[in-house]
Amino acid sequence: MSEANTNPFEVLRLDPATPTDEVVRQAGRLRQRATDEAAVAAVRQAVQALTGRPEERLLHELLTHPAPCHVWPALDRFTAAFRRPPLPAGEAQATCPAPDLAEVAALLRPLAAAELDAAPPPFEPVGEAEDRAEIVRQTVEGIWQTLPFDMRA
Repeated sequence: MSEANTNPFEVLRLDPATPTDEVVRQAGRLRQRATDEAAVAAVRQAVQALTGRPEERLLHELLTHPAPCHVWPALDRFTAAFRRPPLPAGEAQATCPAPDLAEVAALLRPLAAAELDAAPPPFEPVGEAEDRAEIVRQTVEGIWQTLPFDMRA
């Protein structure tokens, strides 16, 4: 996400209901802990956005979750447990073996045959309440409705 689109409350790790004086205090704490100039600049921009025009702060308040949680101990434990350095480029990585095409064909052949052997459903008998004229009328209407889709029409 670009710096211009970052929510200042998320940069400062604050609740949207935080008063202005606490915003400034939190920014001071984060500036002291910042390790590079980009982080200091992000904190500075966030403070300017929240201490500037009231309309801009209101917009950021509305775009921020009402009860944000910026510290998740379970997520920190998960990250610490599974943090591994990337493998060197020269080290061989375990690859997945190629599939046995004969085995795949042997598995798919019975499935395809079962689908092809399905018998068509039986015709439903025409009820005796339907007279010949009604059946002809419905047949003609069905043909008439398919004419726009028939290339020979």
